[in-house]
Amino acid sequence: MPRLSHALLAVTLVGYAASIAGYFEYVSGSGVCEIGDVGFAVVNCSSVYDIPEAVVFGVVHLSVLAPVYFTLLSLVALAYWIRRSRVFLIASSFLSLVGVVVVPYLVYLELFVAGAVCLWCTVMHISILLAFALAVAGLRIGGHT
Repeated sequence: MPRLSHALLAVTLVGYAASIAGYFEYVSGSGVCEIGDVGFAVVNCSSVYDIPEAVVFGVVHLSVLAPVYFTLLSLVALAYWIRRSRVFLIASSFLSLVGVVVVPYLVYLELFVAGAVCLWCTVMHISILLAFALAVAGLRIGGHT
């Protein structure tokens, strides 16, 4: 279980780092992740950030919500790493499940609405899926020390 708690914390921190990088790219408009055509899609975060659907309910941009989400997910993973309590593993499962439900829609928006792929978003999507898999695996094998 110590390996699982380390892996869960690492995966959520990678997602957190990507969410912060994405946020700074959004607010600065730096274009750091504009890699260009990679064969199957164009890697261009700005194209993804600029679609109207990136603003939730017309109020808050996804690049603002992502760091909040990953802060919560990382704090729960940190609590599990410290306490090894099943409660934190269950909380991590539910938080990451929310992400797992939303990720397919976000990928659809990237590919079919924006016509581009955001590097930071992709890292966050993978982090969410891995966090969910690790949390569920932890619950299946006992969930505590």
